[in-house]
Parts: sequence; structure tokens; C-alpha cells
Amino acid sequence: MKQFTFYSIFIIALLSSSCNGNDSSNNHQNELESSEKSSSLNDAEPVSQSHPGKAVYQKYCLTCHQADGSGVPGMFPPLSPNDWTADKEKMIELMLNGQSGKITVNGEVYNNLMPAHDFLSDQEIADVISYVRSSFGNDLEPVSKEEVEAAR
Repeated sequence: MKQFTFYSIFIIALLSSSCNGNDSSNNHQNELESSEKSSSLNDAEPVSQSHPGKAVYQKYCLTCHQADGSGVPGMFPPLSPNDWTADKEKMIELMLNGQSGKITVNGEVYNNLMPAHDFLSDQEIADVISYVRSSFGNDLEPVSKEEVEAAR
């Protein structure tokens, strides 16, 4: 019986201290959350400096072509400087119509499917191609919405 009373008092004391809003562990948790929010805001890339095509790339292209544009050897070609990324019309055609069959990029043969992305707006296609053409070691002029519109 004494053991039961001891455990009952212990559990009641434990519950009452954990329900107290001023508990130091709650304060510590709040400090951690506040610190994490603050550091993630400081580490975040400012919206004004982010390329408008980056979000489209991350949503539709990153899985195959990777975050760094390196592609997947033997499966998906890199987006680093090559004849494909240098050719605006070819890039627009790829985005609108997709690609199937063998292609050679930087001396390596790829034979995989790239689906058409014609469901994207002309602006989104121009933005993502322009992002690729200015990233991954590329330094090429952007593609305009009007160029995509004319190719449709």
C-alpha cells in the first residue's frame, strides 16, 4: 500500500509539473523553435534574387537532371554547357514536344524519354529554359515568352 501511495504521489507531481506553462523544458523548446526559425530565415535565399525559372526547374526537371544539372549518367543528360542547351529553338522544342530515342550529349548516348511540358505556360517555359541557360556553368542569353509562343 505504501508503494502504491508513493507511485501515486510521484505521478501526480510529474503531471502537475509538466502541465505548468512556465516549465523550463517548455521554455527551452520555445527557444529552440525560435532559434530554428531565425536561422532558417537568415539562410533563405532572398526572393528578389531567385531566378523565376528555378521553381519550375525544381518542380519538373530536378528529379531527372538533378539539383546541380549533372543528370544521371546513361539515363538523363547533363544540362551543363553542350550543343543542346546552346540551341534555343531545340530547348523550346524539347519542352513543348518532349524527346524519345537516342541522343548524344557531350559524347555520351542517352536513350530515355523526356515527356512534353506543353501544359506549362509560355512564360514558365521561357523562365525554366532561361534558368538552365544561365545555370550549371551555362552563360547564355535568356529565352523570351514570345519565342516560346511563336514555337507553339
